[in-house]
Amino acid sequence: MALVMVQGHLFETLLSPESRANVLYQFQVTFHGSTAPGFLFASGFVVGLPRAPLALAASLRRARRMLFVLGVAYALHLPYFSLSKTDLAATVQERAALYACDALQVIAVSQLLVIALQWLLRERWILAAGAVGLLVMASTPAVWASGLSARVHPALGAYLDGATGSHFPFFPFAAFVFAGTVAGAMLGRQEAAPRRRRALRTAATVIPAGLLMAVALRDSADFWTVSPAYVLLRLGALLLILLAVERAAERRVPGLGLLALLGHETFLVFVLHLYLLYGWILGPAPLDSWVGRLDFVGAGAALVAMLPMLLAPAWAWHTLKARAPREAALLLLFVSTAFVYEFLTRPW
Repeated sequence: MALVMVQGHLFETLLSPESRANVLYQFQVTFHGSTAPGFLFASGFVVGLPRAPLALAASLRRARRMLFVLGVAYALHLPYFSLSKTDLAATVQERAALYACDALQVIAVSQLLVIALQWLLRERWILAAGAVGLLVMASTPAVWASGLSARVHPALGAYLDGATGSHFPFFPFAAFVFAGTVAGAMLGRQEAAPRRRRALRTAATVIPAGLLMAVALRDSADFWTVSPAYVLLRLGALLLILLAVERAAERRVPGLGLLALLGHETFLVFVLHLYLLYGWILGPAPLDSWVGRLDFVGAGAALVAMLPMLLAPAWAWHTLKARAPREAALLLLFVSTAFVYEFLTRPW
């Protein structure tokens, strides 16, 4: 998913208008609808693996990580590297972009809710997480149709629907996180053979149900935005992808180690590739001069050249965390504190 995400964003940004009109571009776009659901599902799967509820210290560490992810998510949307300038000079469009709900916001908020469910309901949290996921999925058409996002503060409205400019609002995308937590608890703890049988049975149930629902709701709910059928079909496909990746790992498919590194450090890869392609408040995008100018061969070469730029920092950070976890934590704390201090104190 990380690799497909990078490829999709790079092609979308660097390909010329003529190349984007090519049928090949439309073909590869069909695969990118699974990247965000895949990230959301995987983030939940990892949360569902340990026996819950966790010890208080472990739960607090996980909550702290999710708050950090939430902070980074909003920092990536900042229009200026100054609180004063953001408050006084940000346009309506820039404020809407700042409040927009993307994948990182959905992951952080959903996982914080899962932690709360684990502590409040103890052993019954799995059933509750599944129920919340179903509620989010089923209520999405009504939430989007209600226009509620226009009647509440934009920071809250961004979580409700896509009318605010959010690419991945809480409704329906949080359903993938909650489904992932249930899958992690119900499948991840199983032995290999029972896990595969259970995953295949679930996919064989969910996919036909999604197809039937897509037909039933074709005139009342847009499939690509609010339809529960979209969620069900994506979930079924993700279960099959999960099994395929597990089988590839068992067979030691060449190159899977590099993909695993991208998977371990997806958060870093996500942030870094956004800067390389789109820039940030700290500076313009290094690839800005190539935006909209390349054909498929050029974009493919750019992708090959970008991968080492992502893999090297991912390897370095992964190695540092493994060999010197305290020093890595202190480094992250220092960088975060320095960023917040500069943002709060810069006058313009």
